[in-house]
Amino acid sequence: MSLFTGLDGAGGYLLLLVVTFAMHALLIGFVLGAAAWATMRAVRGGDDVVAAAARDWLPFALGAAITAGVAPLLLVQVLYQHRMYTATLLLSHRFMAIVPALIAGFYLLYLGKTARVAAWGRARRAAVSGAALAAFVFVAWTWIEEHTLAAAAPEVWVAHYRDGRLVHGDPVIAQRLVVWLGLAAAAFAVGAAWLTRRRAEATDLRRLGVVGLGGLLVAAGGVIAIDRGGSASVPAPGMTWLALAAVAHAVAALGFAALVTDRARLGRGLATGGVIVLFVAVSAVREASRAARIEWRSTLVGAQGVFLFLGFLAISLAAIVWCARMVRAHLGSEPPART
Repeated sequence: MSLFTGLDGAGGYLLLLVVTFAMHALLIGFVLGAAAWATMRAVRGGDDVVAAAARDWLPFALGAAITAGVAPLLLVQVLYQHRMYTATLLLSHRFMAIVPALIAGFYLLYLGKTARVAAWGRARRAAVSGAALAAFVFVAWTWIEEHTLAAAAPEVWVAHYRDGRLVHGDPVIAQRLVVWLGLAAAAFAVGAAWLTRRRAEATDLRRLGVVGLGGLLVAAGGVIAIDRGGSASVPAPGMTWLALAAVAHAVAALGFAALVTDRARLGRGLATGGVIVLFVAVSAVREASRAARIEWRSTLVGAQGVFLFLGFLAISLAAIVWCARMVRAHLGSEPPART
């Protein structure tokens, strides 16, 4: 049975959720990876073209990621209505803390681009980008925690409320975070390889290849930990997507290996295709594991506004691309001094 059939009218929503969430995850993955690279570069001192590109593009990438996250957030609420609302209410202020965390992270990214911060010492510059990175990791952890609690049994909700907890303690949360952080490293390596393709030297591409390979290994390790822990299983409709994810993982690994061995053009092509398919496949596996929890409601059948949604989705994508072109046009073309 296909993942998107037999869901009493919810299959179309689920397909849109998988596609839009993959887009959001790719962008937020780049943000996490770029913030981590900028932080490590600040700790080491000096600068390089990848760190410069990361600082230049981070605010735009975060804005695009947040914008791209609106659609999957709406679709999640449509599909898992009362579960999402219940989990959000149970986490209370702990969940709402993602708003100030995102605001703080956003402004820290802009602060990191200023000439004043560039003149600071290594520790203070690293603190700026490191604090932004910590804020984004907190947001990622909280969303995984919220989704995990939403998928839990009602008995878990009762115990959570009775004990007055604001944190949902489940080992699978950390394991899933490891998977997504690994995928984030791969997404960043691909994005940075394209953003610096005209200025990057062989050393830069080799480093990005190593980052991409490392991220894929970390993600695979997280999947193995989830499987051994027995905390999640992939139902039959998700097995095809799991197999596709394995193939895409291998293709992406070949691409990053090509970057390491100085075959830039081949490496970028394979890594880009592999990572994009990998994010879509992993997003499908993610939904396959909880699609059985979708409860039939009359609002899922014959709902209005689908074409309006698709129209605004196209407009949003066009706006993001247009803004990206403007950002690129206003960035300097000279690479920073290497030290």
